[in-house]
Amino acid sequence: MTAPPDRRLGQLVGRLRAADWDLTAEEIADALWLAQWVGPGAAGEPPDGPAATGRLDSAASVSRAADPAPGARTDRPGGAVRPSGPGDDPPRARRRERVSLYARGEGHPGAVDTFPIRVPMASSLPGLLGLQRALRPLRGYRTLAAPLPGPLDEDATADSAARTGLLEPVHRPGERRPAAVQLVMDTSPSMVVWERMLEELRQTCAQLGVFRDVQVRYLHRAPDGTPLVGTMARRDAGGARHLRPRPAGQFRDPTGRRLTLVVSDCVGPLWQEGRAQSMLHHWARTAPLAVVQPLPPRLWPRTALPAEPGLLRRDPATGGRTRFTPDGYGPGPGPGALPVPVLLPTAEALGVWARLLSGPGRTTVRGAAGWLLPGHPPRPAPAPGAPGTRSADELLRAFRAGASPGALRLAVHLAAVPLTLPVMQLVQRAMLPDTGPMELAEVLLSGLLWRLPDMDPDTGTGPWYEFADGVREMLLHSLDRGAAALVLKHCSDYVERHFGKGARNFSARAAAQLAGEELIAPAPPGPPEERRDAAEPELFAEVPARVVRWYRPVPVESGPVAEAERLLRLWQVQGDPSLLHQARALAGPAATAPLPGAAPAEGLRARLVLGGVLQALVGTESVRNDATSRRALLEEAADHLQDAFTHAPPDGDTRATAALRLADVSYALWQDDGDRDHLVAAARVLRALPPGTSARHLRLGRTLLALTGTGTAPGPYAEEAAAELRTACRLLEREQAPDVQRCAALLDLAAALRAAGAPGAGLLAVLDAAVAATTDDAQRLRCRTEQARAHAAADQWPEADDAYAAAVGLTARDSLRRCELLVEWGESLLGRAPAAGTPGGDAGDAADPVTRAESVLREAYAVSPGRSPLRTRAQLALGRALVLRFGRQGYLPDLYESCHLLEQAARRAPDGATRAEAWLELGTARLLLSDRQGALPVADAAAAFDTAAKEARRLPAPDGPGSVTAARALHRYGDALERMGLRRAALAAYRDGQREWRDLTGRLAEVPWAEVQATREAVARLVN
Repeated sequence: MTAPPDRRLGQLVGRLRAADWDLTAEEIADALWLAQWVGPGAAGEPPDGPAATGRLDSAASVSRAADPAPGARTDRPGGAVRPSGPGDDPPRARRRERVSLYARGEGHPGAVDTFPIRVPMASSLPGLLGLQRALRPLRGYRTLAAPLPGPLDEDATADSAARTGLLEPVHRPGERRPAAVQLVMDTSPSMVVWERMLEELRQTCAQLGVFRDVQVRYLHRAPDGTPLVGTMARRDAGGARHLRPRPAGQFRDPTGRRLTLVVSDCVGPLWQEGRAQSMLHHWARTAPLAVVQPLPPRLWPRTALPAEPGLLRRDPATGGRTRFTPDGYGPGPGPGALPVPVLLPTAEALGVWARLLSGPGRTTVRGAAGWLLPGHPPRPAPAPGAPGTRSADELLRAFRAGASPGALRLAVHLAAVPLTLPVMQLVQRAMLPDTGPMELAEVLLSGLLWRLPDMDPDTGTGPWYEFADGVREMLLHSLDRGAAALVLKHCSDYVERHFGKGARNFSARAAAQLAGEELIAPAPPGPPEERRDAAEPELFAEVPARVVRWYRPVPVESGPVAEAERLLRLWQVQGDPSLLHQARALAGPAATAPLPGAAPAEGLRARLVLGGVLQALVGTESVRNDATSRRALLEEAADHLQDAFTHAPPDGDTRATAALRLADVSYALWQDDGDRDHLVAAARVLRALPPGTSARHLRLGRTLLALTGTGTAPGPYAEEAAAELRTACRLLEREQAPDVQRCAALLDLAAALRAAGAPGAGLLAVLDAAVAATTDDAQRLRCRTEQARAHAAADQWPEADDAYAAAVGLTARDSLRRCELLVEWGESLLGRAPAAGTPGGDAGDAADPVTRAESVLREAYAVSPGRSPLRTRAQLALGRALVLRFGRQGYLPDLYESCHLLEQAARRAPDGATRAEAWLELGTARLLLSDRQGALPVADAAAAFDTAAKEARRLPAPDGPGSVTAARALHRYGDALERMGLRRAALAAYRDGQREWRDLTGRLAEVPWAEVQATREAVARLVN
């Protein structure tokens, strides 16, 4: 009999044809046969893209066009189809779910409902770390104003009064205070798209550590045209008197101690009327000022501040005012005009301004500036133009004629996404990371877009835009099908990587596809036909369901304790310390009330919240560097959490939460004072919790791992830590935790296995799993470093070198972390050098660990900070490498350079152990150099050995008497004295070295027996 046809085959063929996949019967048969053998996740995504309409909604539908019928399943959209059977793993199936994110709309028409969610915003400025480095020279800015007077000098005042008969106060010399910075944002309608850029500038200035104060203010226009400055973006937002905008003249700094950056596109009403220029002229007379212009330079002539390129000069000898010489020729700016630097929001432009202000003397830089007049004339009104009747083709032709290449590419990619500002910035960071605010400004001001009325100003999405009629369709002709699908893919990857990491968020809607989960928010009220008329949702990303499920919002409650808890969660996103102080004030009364009162549950919750708030306050900038305040807050948090833990029901969630937070506070107290009793207390609290939760096993494992470094017998703690962390990793995998958390747990497990002395194969397997779960370069760097150490411990030298090279490649060029890795790598190469032998035969210099160590350590020395202990460590290792290379190749300049480096390390090392090692290696190099006739006397080598022995003997010996460094130095000191003909002094040195070896072997310390035997033979030779 012939089997009945499978309906699923017809459905698959129909959907493939709908997706424009013209496959033959043989190709479909091959694909079905391969599908039963291909494992989960092996199938790739088909290179589909959107249809002619080009919207990502179409792209998503195409990528899902081959979805299986009920009874079959796919590993990912577009993957191979295979039947589902009883052996399928439901957690793995849920792990492959994808949730669609939409920019607006209450539901997905014809599909499922949606619920609100917060999606991480992309940065507006590319390369924030580069921006910080560019502004770092402002550390050297000094105002020309006299320093403020110091405290009253009573003795000098009395002495002056006695001599002159006049009582005049005499002050001690005052210290110069660091400069402050004021960021002023223009609030004209065209500037709403740059609010994110202002926030990133504020964060950059605050994290720079240069300014004593960073203030953000907003420039408003009064009804009569007067410039006003306030602390709120909306002029009518603050009802309190101190929040209302004030006249701009009140914000002028006569001392020059405050720098001002005005963020504006210079096209608003205040600029057209000339009032903004007059205000800035008043400010610029006494303090440095610059305008941050987000528009590209080719558009500056169209603004009310047409800047031009030239030379900017600042000379403290002439008052420190900025002078400007334009490159072009033309009429002068007019009497009383002052130049104001106009800066692009890039690291290069801001770095030029920083160098101009921080130069020690007369400084000249290239830049751009505009002219400000004391009574700046208004800009002539533009002539009335023809109504906007240009076709889409004319608009695009005009845009392509003058736009930059980056703006052209950005406009094409934006044709495939909803046009809201956060989504446009997301496309920039995901698809075009080399573009910034200038390219986005070109697109927004190109005439291709229409601004729509604000639908909901509280969503955080900013204004909405739409392409002019016919423009989107024409742009999509330049975007092929694969590229349009890549926009969805890369935006999805970006959102997944940054979900829940504390970044600023904007409002979106997620399709309610969380299997086995209730909706976070109910569907909008009304019958289905009414909901079908709502705004159509616009897809811009797809992320795994586990990510949305992990970071989904929690319901909102009422009451002071609930409000305090909400503020604590809000602080985790925004990082504003004032939120913590508000939460502390709200939770404090309920937390201090007696627990047996009328509402014990509320009292327990208040203690939990207050403990979390106090713990968060410890990490704020005002408390972090104050040891007394930090300690007081941690102890108060521990008291509240201990009360909650003691009085909570034994099997409730409150007790578990209190135990976890109490363990965190105890861990922080151990980090603060180093008392291991805090770790023991944290482990005791965590052991009291029932097993089975990832949080309990993870914290207990990390606490035990910390205990391994505080005692003399780390073995039992390390083994228990490894067991707890292994259980935590298994539970995190089952809970579908984000990869960033699973990677961190796997790295801790690897550290525990290494402390417990686990076999190298098991340790490397854990590290391979951690590498597979990495989500950012910081975790990837830690994984590669641990892999390198594990391979080196297992004597797998090629793999160790590859891992070290990969780790170094993940660091910044001149960073301290790069220097640390290079020194560690070089020391690893030197450690294997004695066993490697002299290169020869088929092995060239590239196979010689000494040659490679010299190259690695020379780079480490080049990037090492001048006064860092790493510099002396790099000098010591590089000197050793040069001595070893001289022994193999006989190149005399290596020996001279090693003597120079080792002497510097010996004289500048901050700790005695490094000094002793450096003197010992210096003596060895000098002894080799003395073998060359007339090069160096042996007495210099003997002096270095003697100093090394004295340094080593002065070091504390926690494990008992005896020092390997001292024994080696004394033996070589005896050798040097013997070469000088001082046999009796040499015998005494050998005997001292023999006593050091005897002390070491007496306490069963590990010693190099070949060197012990050489010392014994030297003593016997001189005695006889």
